Amino acid sequence: MHRPSTLLAAVLTAGAVWSFAQTNAVEMSESARTYLTGVLDAMEKSALNRDSIDWKRVRSETLGLAGNAQTTTDTYVAIAHAIGELKEHHSFLMLPDTLDKDRKQTIQAQMRAELSKTRGGGAAGSRAPSPFASREMAGHLDRRNGKVFAHVVVPHCSGQYSEWEKNKPYFEEFAMKLHGIVADLLAQKPDGWLVDLRGNGGGNMWPMLAGIGPLLGEGDLGSFQAPGGGSSIWFLKEGKISVRGAGGESVQSRIPGQPGSSGDLPWVAVLFDRGTASSGEAVAIALTGRPRARSFGEHTAGFSTANQNVPLPDGAMLLLCSSVEADRTGRRYPDGLDPDAALPAPASRPAEDADAVIQAAEEWIASQVH
Repeated sequence: MHRPSTLLAAVLTAGAVWSFAQTNAVEMSESARTYLTGVLDAMEKSALNRDSIDWKRVRSETLGLAGNAQTTTDTYVAIAHAIGELKEHHSFLMLPDTLDKDRKQTIQAQMRAELSKTRGGGAAGSRAPSPFASREMAGHLDRRNGKVFAHVVVPHCSGQYSEWEKNKPYFEEFAMKLHGIVADLLAQKPDGWLVDLRGNGGGNMWPMLAGIGPLLGEGDLGSFQAPGGGSSIWFLKEGKISVRGAGGESVQSRIPGQPGSSGDLPWVAVLFDRGTASSGEAVAIALTGRPRARSFGEHTAGFSTANQNVPLPDGAMLLLCSSVEADRTGRRYPDGLDPDAALPAPASRPAEDADAVIQAAEEWIASQVH
């Protein structure tokens, strides 16, 4: 997930002095040391668990692991070590777009190996992958027992580039395409909706929320709650998904013109599973606590925290976990969501007419409408 604000890259260019092994202090280049120290400064300032981390130890180990780094690229594995010490499983580093493909793959493998030493498998590591991963965006009508249900599959929405502005056209296209599907189905006046988030591994939450905006209802949808008590609210107004915090309001995604309106809030069944992660969980949270909504499936992946974009001077991007998500009622979700109706997880993807989760959701909607 991507917070609306970013830490100024300027903090990463300021010199900082830290006492560590003298041999490394001599051998590491000044530019590499400044870069790495700046990354650690950003972590210590905004990391979700900043107050329970031994920063003196983490800094010493990270700078020591960087050894005789001469370039910023030489520090990436050491940064992975620091990320692994943040006591969560959501933060990660996107390498610069300009980095050679083979070199990038080598470094990424080294970073994964370093992370595994500190993070281990994590809460979701022992769970089998979702059979609903990698689905395409889609929408159609289901008919059952004389009722008509709109079924929308919302897939992940991941940016390809570490230079975030390059992803903007894709994000806009995603939001418009999803909204078009919703608007077309709204016009057919279904009795209720299935918002299918199973296998949605996350990415950028804002285009997803803008796309299904007519189903959310205007007003506050949820919030990011940072350490120390700070919070920022995400809300929908006139087709715009925005965030409101101490620094004012900022629009994150919008649908040009007047979005399709559902009038009264429709009945919505939210489907999620172990593969629903990060921004996928954020979308589920936006529908949690909403009148006329109920969730079906299994416990989500447990990444219901928000990552803040921290652009680095060499074109890399640190996605730093900095807050816990809460729904519109204020309930916090530090480790994923439980469904209102828990159903056994299938080992493989079933046909829709044999999908127990879909059947349960549609039976519930049918019981609510007259």
